[in-house]
Amino acid sequence: QHYKSITFIEKGDMDISTISWKFVFPDTRDDLLVSETGRMSVSKVVPVHNISTNLESARESVKKRSRWGWWSIQHFDTFFSVILKFSSLDNSLKEEAWRTAVLGVEQHTETLARIFSNERLDSQDKLAHLNALQMEVYILVEFYQCFEEEGKSSHQIVTTKKGKGKKNREDIGTCWGSGERQEGLHALRQLLDLNLALLWDPPVVHETFVEQVASCCYKLLENSEVLKCKKTLEFIFHVLGILIKRYNHCLGACMKIVQLLQQHDTLSTPFASLMLVCVRDYDVKTVVAQVIREIAQIEPGELARDTNATRNYCNFMLEVGATCEPVVLSAISSLMPHLDGDSYTMRNCVLTIIGDLIGGVLSGEANEEKDTRETLFDRLELHIHDQNAFVRSKSIQILTKLIEQRCVPIPRQQDLVEKVVGSIQDKSSNVRKNALVFINTYLGCNPYSDKLSLDNLMEKLKVEVEKLKVLKEELPQQSTTGTQESEESEPSAQTDEAMETDLDPETAKKLETIQKQDLIVQYLRDCVLFTEQMHRVIVLVSQLLASKSASDILESIDFLISAFEFGLKAAELGVRKMLVLVFNPDRNVKDAVVNAYIRLYIKPVSGKKPGPEAVAKNLMNMTYGSTIGELMSLKELVKLLIEKEHVSPRAIKVLLDLLVDKTEGVQPHELNAATMILSMVASVDHTLVTQNMNLLITAGFTGDIELAKNTCVLLQQGVPAKKQDAQDFTRLEETHRLVSTISDKLLQTFDTPAVDWIGFSNEAVKALFCLCELPDSIITEILNKLLLKTFPAKGGDLLDNMEDDTPAFNPLAGLHMYRLLSLLGQTALSTLVHLDTRVLNELKHRSTVRQQIEESRREKKLNNRGNKTLNDSAVDAAEDELGLQGATADDAEAEHVRQVLEREIVTGPGYLARFTPLLKHICSSPQLYPCLRIQNAAVLALCKFMLVSSALCEDNIQLLFTLLEKSSDEKTRCNIMILLHDLIIRFPNLLVNWTGKIYARLSDVSVKVRSTTIRVLTNLILNDMVKVKGNISELAGCLEDEDPKIRSLTKMFFTELSKKSNAIYNVMADIISHLSDPETGRSKDQFQSIMKYLFEFIDKDKQAESLVEKLCHRFRATRCDRQWHDLSFCLSLLSYSEKSLKKLLDNIACYHDKLSDSEVYGNFTVIVEKARKNVKSEDLLNDFETKLRFCHDKGGGDGSAGTDEILSQMKEMIIKPPPPPTKQTRSRAKKKKESSSEGEEDVEPVNRTKRPPTRGMSKRKPPPSSEESDDDLELPNIHNSAESTGDDSEDFEVSIKGSGRAGRKKAPAPAKSKSKPVTSGRRTRRSR
Repeated sequence: QHYKSITFIEKGDMDISTISWKFVFPDTRDDLLVSETGRMSVSKVVPVHNISTNLESARESVKKRSRWGWWSIQHFDTFFSVILKFSSLDNSLKEEAWRTAVLGVEQHTETLARIFSNERLDSQDKLAHLNALQMEVYILVEFYQCFEEEGKSSHQIVTTKKGKGKKNREDIGTCWGSGERQEGLHALRQLLDLNLALLWDPPVVHETFVEQVASCCYKLLENSEVLKCKKTLEFIFHVLGILIKRYNHCLGACMKIVQLLQQHDTLSTPFASLMLVCVRDYDVKTVVAQVIREIAQIEPGELARDTNATRNYCNFMLEVGATCEPVVLSAISSLMPHLDGDSYTMRNCVLTIIGDLIGGVLSGEANEEKDTRETLFDRLELHIHDQNAFVRSKSIQILTKLIEQRCVPIPRQQDLVEKVVGSIQDKSSNVRKNALVFINTYLGCNPYSDKLSLDNLMEKLKVEVEKLKVLKEELPQQSTTGTQESEESEPSAQTDEAMETDLDPETAKKLETIQKQDLIVQYLRDCVLFTEQMHRVIVLVSQLLASKSASDILESIDFLISAFEFGLKAAELGVRKMLVLVFNPDRNVKDAVVNAYIRLYIKPVSGKKPGPEAVAKNLMNMTYGSTIGELMSLKELVKLLIEKEHVSPRAIKVLLDLLVDKTEGVQPHELNAATMILSMVASVDHTLVTQNMNLLITAGFTGDIELAKNTCVLLQQGVPAKKQDAQDFTRLEETHRLVSTISDKLLQTFDTPAVDWIGFSNEAVKALFCLCELPDSIITEILNKLLLKTFPAKGGDLLDNMEDDTPAFNPLAGLHMYRLLSLLGQTALSTLVHLDTRVLNELKHRSTVRQQIEESRREKKLNNRGNKTLNDSAVDAAEDELGLQGATADDAEAEHVRQVLEREIVTGPGYLARFTPLLKHICSSPQLYPCLRIQNAAVLALCKFMLVSSALCEDNIQLLFTLLEKSSDEKTRCNIMILLHDLIIRFPNLLVNWTGKIYARLSDVSVKVRSTTIRVLTNLILNDMVKVKGNISELAGCLEDEDPKIRSLTKMFFTELSKKSNAIYNVMADIISHLSDPETGRSKDQFQSIMKYLFEFIDKDKQAESLVEKLCHRFRATRCDRQWHDLSFCLSLLSYSEKSLKKLLDNIACYHDKLSDSEVYGNFTVIVEKARKNVKSEDLLNDFETKLRFCHDKGGGDGSAGTDEILSQMKEMIIKPPPPPTKQTRSRAKKKKESSSEGEEDVEPVNRTKRPPTRGMSKRKPPPSSEESDDDLELPNIHNSAESTGDDSEDFEVSIKGSGRAGRKKAPAPAKSKSKPVTSGRRTRRSR
């Protein structure tokens, strides 16, 4: 009764019994303007000028009836009018309307909460409150929509202005912001917290009401500004969570989430947070599984097509999987079919979820979890070999993470590693990188030991096996039998079995000891297996150090460092291979190598910092067993370490003291290592030698000959590397102690066999030429003494009377002859370097000093004289003329040095010239000198003599190539080939006609000779010292050599050659002609394999078009079916554009008669299939295919149809190629072609050079173009001879090893051409 009385009083003047209509949420706003029986409608739209007054009345109504919600019924027309006229109202009115509505909803919420806590409402009250509730929600939702639309338009206007990056309420000029959004959402959340279902009959909230609130939340989430405010997102998530939990919105939310994920990229994270709120705060787990199942039901083909939506789905599931793992586990079975789908993004997502589950909820030991985990592991491992590289990479990344979390069972680890190791050789660099990261992580997280020395483990295993054997022998026979039978069972099963048997305590204790020992043995066996597996991996990883990918190299370095620190012996070889990378041009790789050696040898990560003695010892250890290339790399490394101050002066002093003091117990190899490291240090700081010269001489030449050689190398570093410092360097006199010490050492060891006398003598000669003032006289004296030892009976008379037809003197000591000849060659080479660099630089320096003195003297005269007389002017003019002559002094000095080298060293009156006949005699008479060492030394010495003088080179070049062809010693042939490289660089024009002889060595029977030839030609061709055209086909043939190393070198050559513009294209025609020749070419399989590799470098459309035309014309010059097959196969390797296909069609007259052959027709069919991928013109494709089929059918019939008959039958189907231009029209066509081909690529040969015309020179006809050349119209039968492959168009001036102008030689003038001069059509104006 009390409630009814209160209700009657508060209802006041509003009679709710008159409410017989219902409020229905409209589809559009205009629906509320239509009157309909039983439904609420707007009676009148308030004009704009009256809205302010009506809003004031509504606000008073809200304040007056604060405990009821009738304001929405009484003033709905006013709020609806605000919504309709929203864009025309001021911000103050909008804000007032919004705050009134929010206040009214909050008051109505309080009223409903009070009413729901008492007795139930009657039907009339339910209807009134339900209508008021729905009208209030409608007003709030519409206000949200209006404000968001206005904010979006205002935001677009603001972002177009400069400097308006900050967006707040003042910027956009509206009353709407994050605070207002949160007020409305808070009011809705409080309202939804009530049991609103009591207002409906039956008590189930209508779906339209839920959809109205939910759609408002989803639209808010589409706003990027809303996503930036965490507080607003929390309110939205809680509103949606309540709808899902209490208002049966689960299914609708799932469908809406999937739909919005498909459309928006920014909603993956917000919806994942919504799922977390539902699970954590409202305990609604089904919605997560339902959303995942909805995504899983999408067709795989659709996921593959819509990559953007797929990425959004995956991001959402990944974030949900990371926060709601138990729920995702229940739905993982629905995602499994997508592991076989087309979308690699979805496969990566599912694999990542599997990895999170294994590392999370499935990391326990329950039986059910084990089974599920094993199943998921199998699926994860299966995709290590997925067809997509991204999936392979992702699966390895997931496994790496599981290894770090120690979630991979030990029994699976070994098989898993074997599978991942195969990915180290994957074609994808990203897969290789992740495989290396996995192996490195597995090594660091291994469950066995931190020191994995295989020898120690094998020794321990052997000891423990013996212990186990002894323990088993001590047991009674019955117990031993029982133990042997149970060896294959688990240790726990063995223990249980021992406890259950009726044994005495002592026997049971022994059995337990045996079981423990058995576990130790098994552990050591696993350690050995793991270590052996890592050794195999190290071999594969070491090969990746030569990879072109920087990521492969960096990850390989990291793994080798870890393996070295774990004590794996095989890692030492990998670390040594790593040393060469110090010359890598990539800065990251270079720094990684330096840091690796600092970590391993200078400053280890673990343990105390090593002292200077330990650093010195580590540096010495790096020299043991090193090759020449590794020592050069170590020298560069030491240089970098010194520059970064990682090698302290104390460590250098330790090395110096070790060499000088020679304490007891120091081995000879340690002294040699210390000397080598000191020479590397001295290359950075030459004062180390100059300040300790006497100590080094005393200590270095009192040991073995190897130490003396290394000491000579160290002494050579005493010359400063910088040019300015080198000019101030004072050379040693002939009476210096070093000269006599080296001379005595050479004479003392000259008779000693089994020592490296050659290496010591070479370094000794270099040291004398570097440090001494008159090295030639010193070397002459040494040679005279050695000559007397070699020929004690003849002495110098042998050299004075030596002639080519004189019988060779056969000395008893062949060792003396061998060493003498080697020293002669090194002396000639050192003399060349000395004169061409040091002497020439000294002469230039002196000339520069003289010029500076003269200039300073002239400046003083000019300053001392005020007025000049006529006589003074004449004197100044004479001095200026002298100054101009000084400008050409450098050229004169260089010419003087060149003349000395040409006439006074190995020819003429020079001392070395006396040995030239001896060298020629030994080389030309190998039957008189059967010792191969003497022959080899004589050839090397003669080649070095030829490097000094071009005249001597020209006289003996025929002899050198005869030895190259006919010598039976492969070492001799290799040495000749290497020195030919230097001869070509020094005298290119003298050897230009001998290039064919060099190419001929590519077919040598010796693998070493062939590989040396390829290296030499690679260097010469890439440096433009040898013409590519003519013999390049022989190099291409090496792609199919039987030796894999030669194939690799050849591929490397063509890869580097392809980096030059059009280089491969320019030689492709020659290669095809020679390799397809039936007499001198290669087999069909070899030809096709070579062409497949070479045509990969033809990647430009213009090159393909030109090749199509050239190859078509070559069909006319073919002589057999094999050439048809080869040419058509080459055409099928090209990629076709519309232009190139049209060119192939235009030239069908060249090959139509060959289409009757089934293989030729098959190759052209391949062309059609390839062209369909790039050519869009179906008419062109159909026309080409029709003509091919027509020619094939006509030519493949009874054979009676001839060429003319087929052409007449085709009529207009075949477009004949245009006739070649006549002489009268050729110049006009050439001008037209030049004007039309402007901007096209240059396809001329790379090595072709042009000389500008000079006055008085006869002009010759230019070579034929690519379309007119004979090479395009016929196939040559044989290769061009070596004598005819010269290029006399330009004089080369080239020097070797720092040689300057003194070593340059001009070629003889070319023969005059008999061809008529060709004029350009216009006269050249004489220059002023």
